Amino acid sequence: YAQEILDHVFNRPYKTLQESAEGALGIVTGDNKKHLLDTPTEKSEPIYRGRDVNYFLLDSPSSFIELNIKGYQQVAPLEKYRAKEKLIYKFISSKLVFAYDNKKSLTLNSANIIIPSGDYPIKVIVALFNSTLYQYLFKCMFNSVKVLRDHLENLPLPTWKRETLLRLEGLVDEIIKTK
Repeated sequence: YAQEILDHVFNRPYKTLQESAEGALGIVTGDNKKHLLDTPTEKSEPIYRGRDVNYFLLDSPSSFIELNIKGYQQVAPLEKYRAKEKLIYKFISSKLVFAYDNKKSLTLNSANIIIPSGDYPIKVIVALFNSTLYQYLFKCMFNSVKVLRDHLENLPLPTWKRETLLRLEGLVDEIIKTK
């Protein structure tokens, strides 16, 4: 039965994110107790953890950080976090959980980033990746408790008509607007 579903999905025209997306790991501070704040200060900004990532939207941030790149163990190039539009997803998860971000948010290492660069609409990708079908595809194809960039780059993006893509984008806009 699972193979029938996979065949049905993969026997239709599709694209993937391979070679048309950039990824970034969230910031690894090396010592969260030292670097993360529970309340904002004048010099801090929100930083989102995996637990702050919800379907389509980021919850209120549970932590704040004063950005000091040299003081952290691992930081992706800042332009990745500051992308005009990106998807933020839970890294440690047996399910796909994706939020759309256009606020140039920082993420901690439990929330990773993918920045689609092709012509496939980013809001359609967030709709697909959060869908029940894609949860099933993810489980059948990878059955993992970590969501890896390689997994995401192998999921199919159906080559639908422009009107269909626009309709899906509109639905995602409505979800984001009404929270």
